[in-house]
Amino acid sequence: MNDIGFHKETTRGTYLDPFNGFQSKESSFEIRRDDTTGVTCRILPFRFSIAEKPDLNAYIEKSPDSICPFCTALFDQMTPRFTPDVHREGKFKRGSAVLFPNAFPYDGNNAVAIFSHEHFLGLDVLRPEVMEDGFLVCRDYFERMSVLDSSLRFCSINWNYMPPAGGGLIHPHLQTIVSGRPTRFMERLLRKGSEHRRRTGRNLWDDLVSYERKENERFIAERDNVVWLATFAPKGMAGEVSFIFNGKISLFDLHETDWTAFTGGLFTIFRYFQENNFISFNMAIFATLTETDDFRVQGKILPRFLLPPLGTSDLNYFEKLHDEIICPTIPEALCEELRKLF
Repeated sequence: MNDIGFHKETTRGTYLDPFNGFQSKESSFEIRRDDTTGVTCRILPFRFSIAEKPDLNAYIEKSPDSICPFCTALFDQMTPRFTPDVHREGKFKRGSAVLFPNAFPYDGNNAVAIFSHEHFLGLDVLRPEVMEDGFLVCRDYFERMSVLDSSLRFCSINWNYMPPAGGGLIHPHLQTIVSGRPTRFMERLLRKGSEHRRRTGRNLWDDLVSYERKENERFIAERDNVVWLATFAPKGMAGEVSFIFNGKISLFDLHETDWTAFTGGLFTIFRYFQENNFISFNMAIFATLTETDDFRVQGKILPRFLLPPLGTSDLNYFEKLHDEIICPTIPEALCEELRKLF
């Protein structure tokens, strides 16, 4: 199982502690590197916690529904429509969910999906039945785009929930990208999967799940073909959860029951966020549109927050400029907390 590529080393430092009469104190931290994802992370020796839940009303007051383009009053006049060749009615709809082009696109095929016209949905309200149509309407869009252009092979479903995670609107919405080439991070995952297949004849992600299940340090749960793991080297300061759809080799390999299982697990993650006073997160699902047995549909979710008391960002020069993550949250401890909820 060495191909999994988990590495860690302990580094120590000494200083004179002002909180203990300037007595000598030694501190230690881990440097973790995950060869599969290419992420290097520094696990600090203290556990970070948010003392108080941020004031949601402050965000809501700054972004009322009267000026929100995703709410009913402004929706038709403020949101773009697809050209007739993509969709005759201009927008994809499924239940209360609607998908439409991004007015400020990041890619040639970049769409936005709202779960409903409800302006603000708290984490306690984002139940599986509320979210499911939002993910399914993304699948409908991918299906249509794959018919129109067979060169579109890679896709992602992304979620910036609330302003601390980069959400420009508090109205919950997903963003999709479908392209002929993967993003840089997904390209690394695909390459590692192909290399592992050539070396071993096996699927890297199946081996990863087997390894984590056996080690039982970061294996949170497996529910109806969805495996939940505390990421060995997280990208977030408060840790990260990885999820893998067992045996699913493309986005079109996911059935409605898989999305039901996924949103159920997602809601459990939201419970953890609420209990720890997190109000914001980033999430991404990475998938191919063609059957690729070297890969598995998978993704990441991590809480985001502002550091009190000044509202400082949880990202700094290490993350943005050195491509290394500072994380005071021990992944194995995060796993134990989430296991209780699952």
